[in-house]
Amino acid sequence: MDLNQLRVFYHAAKLRSFSSAAEALFVTRPAISIRIKQLEDSYGVRLFERTGKRVELTNAGEVLFAYAEKVFNLLKEADSHIEDMKEMTSGTLKMCTGLTVGTYYLAPLINAFQKKYPTIEIQMKVKNKKGVLEDILSFTDDLGFLGNMEPNENIVVTQLWEDELILIVSRSHELAKLGTISPSRLNDQTFIMREKGSGTRELIEEKLRANKISVNIALELGSDEAIKRAVEVGIGVSIVPRRVVKNELRRDLVRAIRLLNEPIRVQYCMIHHRDKYISNIIRAFIDVAKAAGQEPGPPW
Repeated sequence: MDLNQLRVFYHAAKLRSFSSAAEALFVTRPAISIRIKQLEDSYGVRLFERTGKRVELTNAGEVLFAYAEKVFNLLKEADSHIEDMKEMTSGTLKMCTGLTVGTYYLAPLINAFQKKYPTIEIQMKVKNKKGVLEDILSFTDDLGFLGNMEPNENIVVTQLWEDELILIVSRSHELAKLGTISPSRLNDQTFIMREKGSGTRELIEEKLRANKISVNIALELGSDEAIKRAVEVGIGVSIVPRRVVKNELRRDLVRAIRLLNEPIRVQYCMIHHRDKYISNIIRAFIDVAKAAGQEPGPPW
């Protein structure tokens, strides 16, 4: 098998587009088609079904893609071994994170790591929970960070920090003068929620269902910062981690209310694939994160 043909196939299959594969590999679109046809001819089977601008894998293509992914992960592992031999004088750490943990929790970790290893480059992508899991399971990134990770046989989970989710309301809201409320008081409230796919939203909806609470979702927003501003001006109420709203509470821009009986708690964690080769660079960051996780509270 020609490794260049396999690399072309792998990118086309992953991106579901010959044009996107051409851009990723810095070659022309016809060059991609030629390599794919050569690979199909050598196997005597079709690997793709062409449907307009997109392409879909055939059954044979799905099988080959699974093996191609293993091949290129092994090549990445070989690169990591070689990098380890350089005694961490250079290298790259690829991470993906949920929006909340990436915005409010990771900066102290990255700062502590870079003070010890200033020549290591960190590349971090911010995604929702589903995107983080996909990147870790596909070996796209080395480490992931998110909240409330369910058990997964392919993922190693390291618990780091815990935070409480609290209700926030505007200063003029009818509940603003209350320090605590029963969850039942949330019934029929106008809510502002994170987007679908957010781990925080999943946790809130799970708790609302468990308490048979029905709310009116007036607005879905893709960031905690936007949610805080919307609550501040009175569009609705929301539930966010206490750390997220720390500055707003200090400045009395919004009011925080705890939920009685069943406070909602979120556990933030670090994850990596169980079969991921743990290079010296990855191990060093894991050690920094574990040390931070042993502190009495999150690093704020």
